[in-house]
Amino acid sequence: MSMAEKKILVAEDSTKLRTYIAENLENAGYTALEAPSGEKAFDVLKNEYVDLVLLDLNLGDMNGLEILKTIRRQDEFLPVIIVSSITSHESKLTGFSTGCDDYITKPFYIDELLARVQRMLKKAAAANRPGTPLDETITSGPFTLNLGTMRVTKNETPVVLRKKLFSLFLYFIKNPGLVLSNSVLFSQVWDPAEEVNENSLYVHIRQLRALVEDNPDQPKFIKTVRNAGYRYTPEP
Repeated sequence: MSMAEKKILVAEDSTKLRTYIAENLENAGYTALEAPSGEKAFDVLKNEYVDLVLLDLNLGDMNGLEILKTIRRQDEFLPVIIVSSITSHESKLTGFSTGCDDYITKPFYIDELLARVQRMLKKAAAANRPGTPLDETITSGPFTLNLGTMRVTKNETPVVLRKKLFSLFLYFIKNPGLVLSNSVLFSQVWDPAEEVNENSLYVHIRQLRALVEDNPDQPKFIKTVRNAGYRYTPEP
C-alpha cells in the first residue's frame, strides 16, 4: 500500500496547527483527515478506515484520553500518537497506560512528527497479521475481505470494520451456512483473557449488521437462529 493510501486522522482543535500538520502530511504523501472536535473524530473513525491517529488531549468538547479509551475498546492495534502541550511526566505515563503508542509534546519540529508517523506505520505494517500476504483475499457473496490489510468491500464499496468486528465477520464467512453458537463464537473470536458475555456478543452482532446489512433490522446475511446462535448466508 502506498503512502497516499495511508489515511491519518488529525484530531486537533487549533485550526492553524491542524491545517499545518495536515498540509505537511499531504506533502509527505499521506491522506490527512481533519477533525476539530471529539465528535468529528468519532464521525471520521466511524466512516473511514484510518491507519493512524494524531490525537490532541484537549479537543474542547471532549478529553482526548476518553477518545483514546473508546478507540482501544474497538481496536487495540490502531496506532495513536498523542500530540499535546501537556509536558508532565504524569501525563505521558497516563497516555501510555491508556493505550497510546507514542507521545510528542508541543511545540515540535514537523520533521520529527513525520518521522514518528513513518516509524509507527512501518511498525504497524510489520505486526499486521504475521505470515499473511497483504494481497490475500476471501470473497463471499458481495463481500471481499483482504486478510493482510483487514479491509472489507461490499459490491466494491468499502465497509469500515475495526479489528474485532473484522475477526467476527471473517469467522462467519469461513463458516457459511453453519449455525454458530455463542460459545463457539466466544472461543474462536475472543481471546480467553477477554471478558465477553451474551450481551456483549449481541452488541457486536448488532454493530456488524449495521455495517454489512442493507437493512440491519431485517438481516439477510447474518441471521439469528432462535435458541441456537447465528448463521451467515452469503447469498440471501
